[in-house]
Amino acid sequence: MLKGIYFMGWQRDMWNYHPSLPMKNMQMVEDIVDMHGNMLIWSSLGSGAIGLPYMEREAYEQIPPRLRLYGYMNDKEFLHECAKRDVKVFSVLWKAQLWEFGAEFNEDDTELLSLNILRGASDNHKYVGMSELSTNKYPAIFSPIEKFFPDGLLDWKGEKVGDFLEEFKSTSLEGRNILSNWLMAPNHDHKCYSPCCNKISYRRYMMRDVEIMIDAGAGGLHIDEYDTQKHVLHNAGCFCDECMDQFRTYLKENDISLPEDAGCSIDEFDYRQYLLGKGYKDEDLLAFNANDRWNIPLYRNFVDMSMDGIERVVRELSTHAKEYAKRTRGDENFPVTANLFQCFPIAWKCKKYLDLLAGEKTDIRLRQDGWYKYAFGWLNGKDVCFVEDPNAYVRDMIVDIKNGINDRCILFLLEPIAHGFHVAFPYGSWLQNQVKDAFWPDLRMVKKLGAWLDENTDLFPKNPQADIAVVYDLNSAYENLWTEPDDTGATSTYNKIQKVDLTGVEELGKQGAFSADGTFPQFFRLVQKLSDEHVLYNVIYESPDEKLTPEKLAGYRTVVVPDAFLMDEETMKVLNDWKAAGGELITLSRKAEALDACACYEKNGWDALAADLKAKPARICMQDSPKYGISLQDNGEANVLHIVNYNFNEETHRIDPLDEVSFTAAFDTANVEIRTFPENDKVVICRDGDKVTAKNLGIYTILSFKK
Repeated sequence: MLKGIYFMGWQRDMWNYHPSLPMKNMQMVEDIVDMHGNMLIWSSLGSGAIGLPYMEREAYEQIPPRLRLYGYMNDKEFLHECAKRDVKVFSVLWKAQLWEFGAEFNEDDTELLSLNILRGASDNHKYVGMSELSTNKYPAIFSPIEKFFPDGLLDWKGEKVGDFLEEFKSTSLEGRNILSNWLMAPNHDHKCYSPCCNKISYRRYMMRDVEIMIDAGAGGLHIDEYDTQKHVLHNAGCFCDECMDQFRTYLKENDISLPEDAGCSIDEFDYRQYLLGKGYKDEDLLAFNANDRWNIPLYRNFVDMSMDGIERVVRELSTHAKEYAKRTRGDENFPVTANLFQCFPIAWKCKKYLDLLAGEKTDIRLRQDGWYKYAFGWLNGKDVCFVEDPNAYVRDMIVDIKNGINDRCILFLLEPIAHGFHVAFPYGSWLQNQVKDAFWPDLRMVKKLGAWLDENTDLFPKNPQADIAVVYDLNSAYENLWTEPDDTGATSTYNKIQKVDLTGVEELGKQGAFSADGTFPQFFRLVQKLSDEHVLYNVIYESPDEKLTPEKLAGYRTVVVPDAFLMDEETMKVLNDWKAAGGELITLSRKAEALDACACYEKNGWDALAADLKAKPARICMQDSPKYGISLQDNGEANVLHIVNYNFNEETHRIDPLDEVSFTAAFDTANVEIRTFPENDKVVICRDGDKVTAKNLGIYTILSFKK
C-alpha cells in the first residue's frame, strides 16, 4: 500500500517559507520509517525557484560540525538515506515561483549575514534571488550561472538571456508584474513573481533544474503548480512579446479570423496592442468578470491557447526527466507526478504523462466521501498521493491535536483510503501562511496508523462494489468550469467579490486573484447526496484520453449521466447501445439531445433521483443516518464493509461512538472479522433474521464477511 508523507518539515510556530524547505536530519529519516512511509512528496530540492546556484548549495553544501552533531544532512545525503530504506523521495519543481529575498551582507558581499528573516545585522541590505543569482552578484558565496549554462541560456529569438527574473516573469496587458502572492509570508521583505511558462527560456531553465535534482539522487520528480498559466490568466494574463507571437501562430494553425477592426494582416497582428487600442485594461481581464470576459474579442481563443500550454510544459518536463534519468543513471522507470490540484477538467491532457497522480484536496471538512468517490473514478487505475489544501477546518483540527485530541485527524486520513484514494500523512506541511505554524500531527498516532495499514492491506483492495454508475463527462465539465456559474442556489465566488481599483497598482496578485470556476454542481451535489443516503455507486470518468467503453459499463444495472450537455457522439453511442441491451440510463439536468435516457430528472433534482436510486435492490441496504458513511469492497475472499464515523461532538471535539448501525446484505454475513482504528474491543455484532446490527463503533470500523 502506498503511504505517502507530505514531507515539508516546516517548523512549528513559524511561517512556511517557500521554496527552500528546512534542512533534513536523521531523526526525520527515523520518523519516516516508523510511520511506514514509502513515498515523500513536496519534500526536497525546491530552491531552483530562487536560482540554480542556491539549489546547488541545498543539494551539496558542506554541513558544519555543529549541525552534524544533530544528524543534519544536505539534500543529496538525505535522498541517499531514504533510498537505502526503499523510500522514494520526489523532489519538487515549484513551477509558479520566481523568488527575491531580502538579505544582509558584510561590507564586501563575501558573507551572507541574514536572509529572509532579517535582523539588522548590517547596513548592507540587498536581495538574493532569481535576478541576482543569474547575474553573478555574489561570486564569493554562490557559483556563477555559467556553471549551469556554459553557453548561456537562450530565449525564443536565440539571444542570450541576461537577468533571468526580467526574462521569465509574466507581464500583464498594462505591463504590470503578476505575483504568486499566496506563497508569501506576511510582513516579510520578499516577493514571489509568477513566470510565463510559455517562454522557451523558462522551460529550458526548468529542465536544467530537473537535471540537478536527478544528479543529486531524486527518486522522482514532482511538478508543483502545473496550471501556472491558469493562475496568470486569472490575474489578467501574460502579454509578453513571446506570448503574442505564439498567439499569432495559434490563430493561423486553427484558422481563426481576426476581428474586422484589426486593421492588419495576421502576421502583423499584436493582440496586446489591439486590446489596449480598444481601451481594455487589466481590470477587464480579471477572473471576477466571469463570463463578461468572453465578450472581449479573441479572448476565449487566448485562454484556449494558454490552456494548451499547460499540457505542453508537463509533457516536456516529464519526457526530459525520464530521458535524462535513463541516460545518466540507467533508470528505466523514473517516476513523474504533478500537483493536479482539485482534479479540475483542465488536468485531463496531463494525466497520460504522469506515473502517479497528485494534487491538493481543497475545501477540507468533516465529510467529503462523495468527492473521494469521484476522485477514485478520476484515477482510472493510477495510484495517487494527494495532500490537504489548508482552510479553517484544517486549522481547527490542528488546535485539537495540540489539545491532545486526534479524532478528526484520524478521520481525515482514513476516510479517503476507505474509497481507494490516498491523502498523505502530514509532516510539517503547508498552512499557506494563514497562521504562523505548520501542520504537525501527533506522530505517535500516525506511526500506529502506518503499521495498522500495513497489517490490514488486504482489506483495502480498491475494488468498490456497486450496481449503479455515475458518468463524469469531461467535455461538459470543462465548459462548465469556464462559462457556467454555480446556479444551484449557492453564491458563487465572483458574485461575492467587489471589483477593485488598480490605479497605481504595479503588481497583480493581491488584487484579482479570484477563481470564477464552476464546480460542475449537478454532478457533485448528486454524488454527495448518494453517499449521504448510503447508496452504493461508482464514478466512471470519461475524457478524450479515457474513452467510455462497453467494458467499463459491464456489471452495472443503472447508469446516471448528470449535466452532460456537451457529451460527444461516440460516448453517447456507447451509452445508447448499453441501454438498448437492457440497461437503465438516467439523466440529470441538461443532456445532449441524442442521449436516449429512460428517465430525465430536472436541474437540481438530485434529492428525488437519490431517493429513487435508494429504493432499488442493492448489495447492501443501510440504516438511515447522517452520522456515518460506507464503502463496500471485494478482495476476492471477502466482502469488506468500511464504516466511517462522522458523529462529531461540537462540545468535546471528539467523534462519539455510534451506538448501532444496522443493515441487510445480499451476501453471506455469517462469518465476520472486525478490524478497527483506533483499537476498539467494544464492537458487538448482533443478528435478527437477515438484519445485522453492529454496536459501539468508533472512528473507523471494517467488517470483513468471508465468502
